[in-house]
Amino acid sequence: MKRWVKSYERFLRISEDGRPENLMRMRAVWMIGAMVAASQIANFFLMFFIYSAWTFDHTLTLIVVSCIIGSIQMVRWYKNPFFYAAFYSALMVGAVLAGALYGNSGINTAILPFIAIGPVMAGFIAGRRAAMTFCGAGTVVLIFIYWVSLNNPSIVAPFDYSRETNRFFQGFFVLCISTGIAVIITERVYAALDEMHKSAIRAQNAEAAKSQFLATMSHELRTPLNGVIGLTDAVLSGDLPKREQKLTETIRTSGESLLLILNDMLDLSKIEAGMLTLEPRATDLRDLVRFVGDSWRESASAKGININVKVTGPIPPAVMIDDLRLRQILQNLMSNGVKFSAQGHVLLHLHASARGAGNYRLDIRVTDTGKGISDDLLDRVFEPFEQGECGTARLYGGTGLGLPICRELAGLLGGKICVEKTGNAGTTFLLTLPVEAVVVSANDLDDEIYDAASDLTGLRVLVAEDNEVNRLVVGEFLKSWGVETVFACNGQECLDVFEADHFDIILMDKNMPILNGVDVVRAIRGRNDPKASIPIIAVTADAMPGEREEMLAAGMNDYITKPLRAGALKATLVRTLKSPKAA
Repeated sequence: MKRWVKSYERFLRISEDGRPENLMRMRAVWMIGAMVAASQIANFFLMFFIYSAWTFDHTLTLIVVSCIIGSIQMVRWYKNPFFYAAFYSALMVGAVLAGALYGNSGINTAILPFIAIGPVMAGFIAGRRAAMTFCGAGTVVLIFIYWVSLNNPSIVAPFDYSRETNRFFQGFFVLCISTGIAVIITERVYAALDEMHKSAIRAQNAEAAKSQFLATMSHELRTPLNGVIGLTDAVLSGDLPKREQKLTETIRTSGESLLLILNDMLDLSKIEAGMLTLEPRATDLRDLVRFVGDSWRESASAKGININVKVTGPIPPAVMIDDLRLRQILQNLMSNGVKFSAQGHVLLHLHASARGAGNYRLDIRVTDTGKGISDDLLDRVFEPFEQGECGTARLYGGTGLGLPICRELAGLLGGKICVEKTGNAGTTFLLTLPVEAVVVSANDLDDEIYDAASDLTGLRVLVAEDNEVNRLVVGEFLKSWGVETVFACNGQECLDVFEADHFDIILMDKNMPILNGVDVVRAIRGRNDPKASIPIIAVTADAMPGEREEMLAAGMNDYITKPLRAGALKATLVRTLKSPKAA
C-alpha cells in the first residue's frame, strides 16, 4: 500500500522536499478526494438497495465522483490548495442543493452527509478559516433545504414535520461538531508541521555551522601540529643526548595526543553526517594485527605490560576489507587495553572461521588485565563522550569517543562490537566481521608499512606550500630521503616553476594565495603535452567529509592530510609513483 501511495504521488508530482505543510495539503487534496469518491460509490449502490430503481441521486453521485476524480488528476499540473478547497466545497454544496431540489427531497436528500464532512475536508486542505467558512455556508444550505422540506411536498417520502426537523438539527449538530474537530486538529497539525519545519531548518543551520567550525578548527589546528609533530620527527632522526631525546619524544607524544582527539572529533562528525566512506582493498590480516601489536609494544613496555598477538583458524592470504578502518578499531581497543591496565598483558587474538564459498567470519578479541567495567556502565561505554566512572577522564585522559567510533566503524564494515566479558581480572572486547577472501599477487598487498622502506634518492619534487613552517617540515623529510626539492610559495609561482623545469612529482597544498591548489591542478591537467600527466599529491590541513573526493575529482593522484608523518608521506609518494596513473 505504501509503495502504491508513493508511486501515485510521484505521478501527481507531489515532492517531499518542500515545506511539510504544503506536502500535507496536497496529500489531503487527493486522499480526501479519493475517500469521498469511494464513499459516494458505496452510497451509489446503497441507493439501489433502498430505492430499487435508478434515481436522480444516482446520476448526481456519478457526476460528483467524476468531478472529484478529475480534480485529483489536476494536482499533477496545479497545486493551489485554496482552489481545491473552494472547488470541493462548491461541488459538495452544489450536489446537496441539487439533490434537495430534485423531487423536493429537501432535508431528506441522500447526499446530505456531504455537509457533515465538508469542514474536515476544507480544513485539512486549506486550514481552519476554510473549515469555518464551509460551516457558515453549510448552515445556510441546511436552513434552505429545511425550508424546502417544510414548504414543498416531497415526491420521495410523505411529509413528516418531526422527521424533517430532527434531520435538520442532526445535520446542524454534526456540521458544528465536524467544524470544531477540523479547526482543532488542523490548527494543531499545521502548527506542529510548521514548528517541525522551523526545527529542521535550525538543525540544518546548526549542522552547517558545526561543519564549518570543525573545518576551520581542523585546518587551523593541523597547521601548527604539522610543525610540532613533523619537526620533532626530524629532530629525533638525528643523534640527540638522552635527556634531550626524552624531552623531544614527550613533545611528539603530546602533539600526537592532540591529533588523536582532533581525528576522533572529525571521524564522529563524518559518521553522523553519513559522509564516511569505506575503501576496501586486499589486506593480509596476519600482517595487520602484528603491525597493530608492534605499534603498542614500546608504550606498553614502559608501564610493565606485555603485548601478545595470537592468530588462529584458517586465515586466508588476503581478504577484501578497508584495512585503514579495521586498523583504527584495533588501535582504539589496544589503546584502551594499555591505558586501563596497570600490570599484566594485553592480548590481541585474531580467529577466523570458514563459512564456505570464500567467505569467512573474523572474531577479533582484545583482552586486558585492568580492573574491568562495572555492570551499570556496560550499556554506556559505546555512547559518545561516556568515560565510565567519574574521574576516568582526569585519571586516564581522552574524550570518550574511541569506543563509539569503533561501534560505528564496525557497523560500516558489516560487523559488530561488544564487551564479551569483564570483571576484576580484566575486560575482553569482541569484534566480529564478515570478510571475503581474494586472490592477489604479493605486490598487491604492499601498503605504507612496507612502502616506507622504499628508496627515493634522486627524486625531483616540486612542493607548492605557502606556510613557512610547513615548507620546513616537508623539506626536512625530503632531504633525509635524498630527494631534490624545489619550493613554490603560491599557486602562480608553482605554475611558473613547473613550466620552467622538470619534476617527477608535485606536492600541492590546497589553500594558497593568488591561485589555490585545485586551480593549479586543473591548469596543469589542461595542458596538451606530456607534462600534464605528472603525478600530483594533495597535501592539506582540510580533513572534513568530501575533501578527498574533491581533490581526486580535480585531478590529484592521491591525498594526504597534515600534520605530516614521515612514514605516511613516504608511503604516499611511493604508492603514487607506482600507480598506473603515474606510469
